[in-house]
Amino acid sequence: MKWIGVVLERISSLDSKVQDDFRQGLIPAQFVEHFPWLAKFTPAQVVEYCGIEQSSQIATDRLIIRAWGDRLCPKSVYSGSGIGEEKADETKFVLNEAAKYKSIRHYQLPQFIFEAAKQNNVRFFIRLGKALQSIKKVPEVDWTRCDALDCLLVDNWCEWLANDRRFPALCFFSDRALADFCSALFGLNAGNPSIDSIRQRRRKLGLIQASRPKVRQVTLNGSEVLFVGS
Repeated sequence: MKWIGVVLERISSLDSKVQDDFRQGLIPAQFVEHFPWLAKFTPAQVVEYCGIEQSSQIATDRLIIRAWGDRLCPKSVYSGSGIGEEKADETKFVLNEAAKYKSIRHYQLPQFIFEAAKQNNVRFFIRLGKALQSIKKVPEVDWTRCDALDCLLVDNWCEWLANDRRFPALCFFSDRALADFCSALFGLNAGNPSIDSIRQRRRKLGLIQASRPKVRQVTLNGSEVLFVGS
């Protein structure tokens, strides 16, 4: 998974027909020449791993939006509020930016404010005035807004941070193995988090697992963590 992001970036720069063919398992011939290591994988694996990498990028965007103090808005009207493919709730986004910088000139706020004025959104302008007048300091990014377990999953989904090779990428864990591993890592009792809660977290973040998990169970042997495959 370490280099699959390069392939995803390259395929995303090509025309839609090539991208559609790629999703059907047709790998461009020049890719094998540029990325000879692809020969170790089947076309289906390459497509699957690109989907996993893309899900990791989307999940990262979602956490960043949360750390900004914003929230996701699936039906965003104003496309300027957000990063990557993920969009923040526009009203929350604008009010947060105004509170952080005590200005409406930052980023692309004027366009949104213009739209709010056309809609005669009185409540929004009352809240905007309070945000601009508030003396409370609002941090630009606050990672304490993000759950530590969510951050663990997202940060290490496709590869471990700082290239730590002691553990497999979490995308290759079954939900049971993820639950066991997180319990051990955070020093919690067995069953906390539960398999269902891990599954719900993963789906909420949009993280896609490998179709054939390599790690199906995690056990502790003293201070050692043992990964059990299928």
